[in-house]
Amino acid sequence: MPHHVFLHVPKTAGSSLRTVLSRQYGARHVLYFDLGIGDSRPMPEIAKAVRAGMAGRDIRLVTGHQFLGLHQALREPCHYFTLLRDPVERALSEYFYAFTYPHHAQRDAITSGALSPIDYLTAQGRGDAQARQIAGRTTRPVLEAALANLDSAVLVAGIAEEFDRSLLLMARRLGWAPPLYIARNVTRLSPDQAALRDRARAAAAAHRDRFATDIALHEAARARFEADRAAEGPAFEAAFAAYARCQAALAEGAGDRVFDRYEFQQDDVLPPFAATIRDSADYAVVAEFLASPAVAAATPRNIMGRLDRVEDGVLHGWALDLLAAQPVTVALMAGAAPLAATRAQMLRPDLAAAGLADGHCAFRLRMPAGAAGRPDLRLVVEGTNIALPDPERHLG
Repeated sequence: MPHHVFLHVPKTAGSSLRTVLSRQYGARHVLYFDLGIGDSRPMPEIAKAVRAGMAGRDIRLVTGHQFLGLHQALREPCHYFTLLRDPVERALSEYFYAFTYPHHAQRDAITSGALSPIDYLTAQGRGDAQARQIAGRTTRPVLEAALANLDSAVLVAGIAEEFDRSLLLMARRLGWAPPLYIARNVTRLSPDQAALRDRARAAAAAHRDRFATDIALHEAARARFEADRAAEGPAFEAAFAAYARCQAALAEGAGDRVFDRYEFQQDDVLPPFAATIRDSADYAVVAEFLASPAVAAATPRNIMGRLDRVEDGVLHGWALDLLAAQPVTVALMAGAAPLAATRAQMLRPDLAAAGLADGHCAFRLRMPAGAAGRPDLRLVVEGTNIALPDPERHLG
């Protein structure tokens, strides 16, 4: 069975979602593993660390602030799901989190006023943080790689602005029980801090162009979310109406209680009054929807491979899909135009020794006359826009 992997983008309602994950998988079955965008460890070293965390445990979910790529490290199939957020709002939330989280990397500069919200927003690397996380390690432009993974590698992509609907979609696609939760807003601001946030939000509108990459990714995620929701038909909105009533009852029962940050220390337990909600007709409607036959949906892809070399106009490399039983087809593209294609099914002893598709995943592909030297060449797995890594820049 594929590993379930939640790619936790910071400040996307993760504290509330963690409690849901705890109840769906059980805290003892969750491995929290951070794999930062700047983590340069070789994949075998990452795999060793993950396996050490899994040792002796029945792990059913891996989560953390990590880039998409665990399937490449473990060489085992993964089902990825994630939640994206408007990038300016996400960055502002990250800034103001420093006032309540003592381990924030820039807490002193922020709380002292030395680092303003706008200075924080306009810092290098802030505008494509979500894209870099979804792109993973890539030799392609970050947005291109992130959009390709969002389209083909991610099983469920939610958006923070539609948090409850996103949870219901995740529950539907991942086989969860109704995902009840009590909201945990771990960024609690004083009136003065809240006023500063409101002023920063107004001023940030002039800097949205700096977030063009993440804005494009967020818009694509919203479009995909809406398409996935529509594919579920009217039953989705009927179930959501019932789910919303369950959540409203939970919120009313919780009142003004403040819930602390949750870190999978133990199973999160809903208050006793939640039993009444679980016995309600609305809960039964949601449970029935989640248990109903699945609608047709695109199968995610777990692509591995690379272009190793080019000799006498022939491309040599390997490619496979860990979630597919059959060999993949690789295509040489010039922009959006296919130039040549072949199946990756040749035997290569080194790949067999590495346990990759019994070694039958290599390819040789002759470049058409006149293709060499074109600036827009890339090698993709057919049926996706996922480009094979070309670390030596053989295609330019």
